[in-house]
Amino acid sequence: MVHLQFPLRTGRLTATVIVAAAVLLVAACAGSGPLAAPPTSPAPTATPTPTPSETPTADPTPTPTSDPAFITILRPEDSATVRIPIAFDGTSNTFEAALTVDAVNEAGDQLCVRHLTATSGSGTPGTWQTLLAFAPESESARPIILRAYELSPKDGSRINLVERPVTLSPTRPAITLTSPACGDTVAAGGVLSVSGVATVFEAQLTVELRDARGTVVFTRYLMTEEGGVESLFGEFVTLPSGLTAGFYDLVAFNTSMKDGSVQNEFAVQITVQS
Repeated sequence: MVHLQFPLRTGRLTATVIVAAAVLLVAACAGSGPLAAPPTSPAPTATPTPTPSETPTADPTPTPTSDPAFITILRPEDSATVRIPIAFDGTSNTFEAALTVDAVNEAGDQLCVRHLTATSGSGTPGTWQTLLAFAPESESARPIILRAYELSPKDGSRINLVERPVTLSPTRPAITLTSPACGDTVAAGGVLSVSGVATVFEAQLTVELRDARGTVVFTRYLMTEEGGVESLFGEFVTLPSGLTAGFYDLVAFNTSMKDGSVQNEFAVQITVQS
């Protein structure tokens, strides 16, 4: 047997083996492609919380308001029972503070009228008060209408009229003037018929003429037919000649036997012409 001996080149072989192994490894990696990265879940995107929008607040609808009444009646109350003289008051805002009040019966006949000046007017509200005195038409209670209004400066017609229905009591006052009547006209220096019926102590009563400021410009002392019971009185009187034209009150009254105070006043408004 022949033994062949080959010389061992250990270092070169080892290097060759290592190179071959590296080539094989590279080839294997190239054949399989790049290694895929492990799947990852996408990072959650934060959803913004919607900010609630403010609902615009509607402006409140203004409540319609009516213009203040030019004239009001405060007293007497609606459907009240009233006695003569009738106490009558209210508020007003009229041209130059002037207004007129009256009373009418069911037929529309004017029972009494009075022209007034309120505490203010022409844009500034004021107040007014007065008494309406007239002879009762009936011995029983009757419905009447109290009115307050302004006379138009243009044509004299009634404007801003307000009304108040009431019941007129048949009770007679202690003194009643039947002449002159509300609204009568007399000339300065003229003769005026003053008459009526009264129940007064010792048959005595006084009649005064007062101007718009309440100043007494004329006085007359009268007697009834009988004292202490209802009886007639009457006289023709001559007014002073120097009276200024305008509205005046003719007032009849008696005086208290206790203290001399004025009582039972009954006043009617008349017009004095110059």
